[in-house]
Amino acid sequence: MRKHEFRVVPLRKHKVDGELYTRRSPTTQFIDKSLDWPFEDLIDRATIRDRSHSNYVPSEVLVYHLRQTKSDNSDGRFIQLYNILRDRTEAACPRPNRHAGEKIYENAHLSEIRDATVNHVTELMFTDRQDYDEQLDIYEVVFDKAVRAAHITKLRKVYRRQRASEDVEDEVTGAARAVVEAALERYNKVGLTAEEDLDYRIHLRGAIDALPTDEREVIDLMLADIPIETNKNGEASITELLGCVEKTVRNRRDRAFAKIRQALELEVDDGQ
Repeated sequence: MRKHEFRVVPLRKHKVDGELYTRRSPTTQFIDKSLDWPFEDLIDRATIRDRSHSNYVPSEVLVYHLRQTKSDNSDGRFIQLYNILRDRTEAACPRPNRHAGEKIYENAHLSEIRDATVNHVTELMFTDRQDYDEQLDIYEVVFDKAVRAAHITKLRKVYRRQRASEDVEDEVTGAARAVVEAALERYNKVGLTAEEDLDYRIHLRGAIDALPTDEREVIDLMLADIPIETNKNGEASITELLGCVEKTVRNRRDRAFAKIRQALELEVDDGQ
């Protein structure tokens, strides 16, 4: 283990509880092994897209090598890895099921959302090259899930209707929308000042952000006014976007609501 800690540069981003982000053990081991490869061999293997191939290189490993190119100031190496990771970012973006047809894809503006997601992730790569960007750390931990989370964030922004009375002006976290607040009516306080209302919504957003990824994705899409299921031709649904059956989505929603209620109840108790 000391060998890995010595050769593989640790991540810098901290979790909410103060703990440092850490790569998965297989990723660290793969990075350590790949440090002995000539760069040309790394690129040859990086072009392999079949994950079952014995020479496939995980995207998390490629992000690590991309970030290390600034240590030797090699723009050529950076661009080669960047081009491969840009393609992998696009491939990791969720796509609608084929049976839904191209109309859903066009009407839901998913192509624009996909492009915005790819641009966001690749911009992180360039900003990190100038000065270490902790936002890129998660892509060394769970690349595909991080891309998917970025995609959901972009999707939420596109679908969110502008309602000043309901939105918190936060372009990063978004706002707690009426569909969630209605399900949490018990905790939806009334008669609050603007400052108190903002504080409440921040706590609610924090409870949502603390959910497991699969549950948070459902809530975020609901916040974007996307229906769980729809019969309207050309309208995107949560089941289509997440590739789940309706029952699975509703189960995730119900688990999420229960956890949010519990989190807010604990906050209320702590404040008394």
